[in-house]
Amino acid sequence: MAPETVLVVGSTGLVGGAAVRALAAAGHQVRALVRRPDAAHRFVGPGLSAVVGDLTGQGDWEAILAGVTAVVDATQVRTPGRFTLRKGRLGAEERKRMAAFLLSRVRARAGPLRAYVALSGLEDYAPTGDAWFDESTPAATEPLGYAHLSALSRPLLAAAQREWGLPLVMLRMGLIYGPTGWFPDFAARIRRGRGVLVGSGDNYSSLVSSRDVGEAIRAAVEVAPRGEEFLITDDEPMTQVAWQGVLAGCLGRPPIRRKVPFWLAALTAGRLNAETFASSRRARNQRAKERLGFRPVFPTVRQGFPVALADADAVSHA
Repeated sequence: MAPETVLVVGSTGLVGGAAVRALAAAGHQVRALVRRPDAAHRFVGPGLSAVVGDLTGQGDWEAILAGVTAVVDATQVRTPGRFTLRKGRLGAEERKRMAAFLLSRVRARAGPLRAYVALSGLEDYAPTGDAWFDESTPAATEPLGYAHLSALSRPLLAAAQREWGLPLVMLRMGLIYGPTGWFPDFAARIRRGRGVLVGSGDNYSSLVSSRDVGEAIRAAVEVAPRGEEFLITDDEPMTQVAWQGVLAGCLGRPPIRRKVPFWLAALTAGRLNAETFASSRRARNQRAKERLGFRPVFPTVRQGFPVALADADAVSHA
């Protein structure tokens, strides 16, 4: 297939960086949006270039989008410390402002766009407990956990798709682990013997490596199945106690036994972190495999965690 010219927004984050690498490795021309010129050195190589701008209006957006055939919105709202309901509401407002600006620039650009890839999480779906779920599951009526951050921007995407034909492809991702983000700190606590289970630990989590998320984004750009949504997870949802046990084993620590009630986890880590880790999400990735050709490099955390830990160590010593 002919190479695409792809603008990646959020290129310096965990997911955006993975998307940049996967797209460039596949031969596409990738423009990585960076806020500051001094970050441009991170995006040098075949098919890679950096463009300076942000979602508050800084930068020459006509030039940024000139010739672009696909946009990947991997913007992340950072919420350090306790992830409280208040932080979730503020983050949702910030995410809405950023999404509104990007959509306005995309709508105003000259020329057609093949794909606009947007990212969200499994908490967008109604809870199914321990039962499997897929893209046919109804949407959640109330935001839960990390879904609070995208609750206000999702209606903007739906309106743009409906009203002026945004070629939206929605990827709803499992709990993403990789060399940055929540995972290194989580692993460090287990390494220090401070690992805990939220609630009983019997709830299911559907995880996915950041590298596999990057490959899913590449596939979505190439296939460009506008109007469709896909669950991006690995092949083996695990109970909280099981996947934490795998991580503990990778770190040479015993299985996690200590349990804390939901209310205490919400008090110490914030309600939305507690909701994300305590809810049960057992997702099928079959549609992504069939329609996108998605094949996780790390089918389970047993393969993915050792690599993510090594990558995290490399980042910390860089």
